[in-house]
Amino acid sequence: MTNFFNKFKIPTLLGLSIIILGIISGLYLVLREQVFLSQAAPDLTPRDVAITNITDDSAVISWQTNTATKSFITYGQKNPGEQTVLDDRDANPTPSGARPKPRLIHYVTLKNLLPNTNYLFKITSGKFISEVMKFDTANPLINQAGFTPVIGSVIDGNNPLNDGVVYLSIQDAATQSSLIKSGGNFLIPIAQIRKTDLSDVFPLTEETIAKLTINSDKGNASILFKLQTNSSSLPPVKLGQDLDLTILTETPLPSAIKDLDKYDLNSDGKINSTDYAILSSCFGKQPNTALPGNRSCAKTDINTDGVINQKDLDLMSQKLKSLGSQ
Repeated sequence: MTNFFNKFKIPTLLGLSIIILGIISGLYLVLREQVFLSQAAPDLTPRDVAITNITDDSAVISWQTNTATKSFITYGQKNPGEQTVLDDRDANPTPSGARPKPRLIHYVTLKNLLPNTNYLFKITSGKFISEVMKFDTANPLINQAGFTPVIGSVIDGNNPLNDGVVYLSIQDAATQSSLIKSGGNFLIPIAQIRKTDLSDVFPLTEETIAKLTINSDKGNASILFKLQTNSSSLPPVKLGQDLDLTILTETPLPSAIKDLDKYDLNSDGKINSTDYAILSSCFGKQPNTALPGNRSCAKTDINTDGVINQKDLDLMSQKLKSLGSQ
């Protein structure tokens, strides 16, 4: 009888040991996964989610993450999983077939939407899936504001910023945005900018004060300025810089201004933001460079060191600040 039980003793104990080890291993893996998700979630959680550029058939959703990750949007009318849209920079694959890149700044455009319709959406950020959010599209517009786009550029040190998002804010108007393209340039159309409630076009005037906020993984910047019906390019904004062009006053009297010939780049007898814009259009060029309209960059080399760079921009900024304080 003893021999009979001994036949099953060792296999039974071995089986129980395997089962117990399996349970312990399973619990360990579950707990480790929970710890991993709890540590990863804060870095992957979308923050500063913004819904901009809302029209009757499109909208832009942008956000940031603390860790670079691949993200996308799922959206629909009845449930947020009907359609999937990639980041604008990943939506058109390169000829080499490059895959979507992990990013800190995310920007997704939803197109072919229906007017005056409520949409639900979720953000998938790595392994993190957000709660359901929503927005409404607008009704089609009949009129337009009649203003040209806001055009500018962003500099990181002495080089153009090649990635980031610019937000245009106007009191009581819907927020507009644009990706920063290669070369640091951006363009934000405002002809169809709407009121905050999207009911109609926002009534822009040349006294309207607007603010641009630049967000990037290398830093932030801002510029405050007044709109113009046919505005030229804004002066370049340097990361870490906050410009206020609304306080730049025109030169009172040429005879009262020191170095007028040096800083009055368009020879109109005044030193103002127009001269800054001329200087910015020559940024990075040689003084002998010719611009459209028979214009030259010769005068924009303010410190005459043979190159038009940040030193010249800083000198112009200091001059404008001194004039604005008079």
